[in-house]
Amino acid sequence: MIEELLTNFEVSDVEEAIRKAAAAEIMPRFRQLAAHEIIEKNGPHDLVTTADRLAEEHLTASLTALLPGSVVVGEEAVHADPSVLAALRGDAPVWIVDPVDGTRLFVHGDPGFSTLVTLAQGGESLASFTYGPALDLMAVAVRGRGAVLNGEP
Repeated sequence: MIEELLTNFEVSDVEEAIRKAAAAEIMPRFRQLAAHEIIEKNGPHDLVTTADRLAEEHLTASLTALLPGSVVVGEEAVHADPSVLAALRGDAPVWIVDPVDGTRLFVHGDPGFSTLVTLAQGGESLASFTYGPALDLMAVAVRGRGAVLNGEP
């Protein structure tokens, strides 16, 4: 099942989905956030922004469309409802999403934040995508295919 999934898996489609989510929801807010768009989750060092929530919604729609039958476990969804984590124990392929990793950096205008997406199934990581939208850096690792940064090994 995992090998079949990887055979039918189009890395470029996932990269495009991540880039589109970042372009639509994250980058227009980079260095442009209003105070009401920044919320403390569990304290002053654990922030969430409008960009986090909207990018996760965007990625949830696009990633599950790319891989029908898959589900998303997103950081913001888990924060709102911890039972979402149960999907990790199911049989379906799971997209694990942190839409803005380094939210504090994002909030302070530092370009060192990223969007993280991992595809897993049966407790195994199959592919990982780390995109730094402010720096336009895309790192991809796919089981059995190696890793690349902006297409270069």
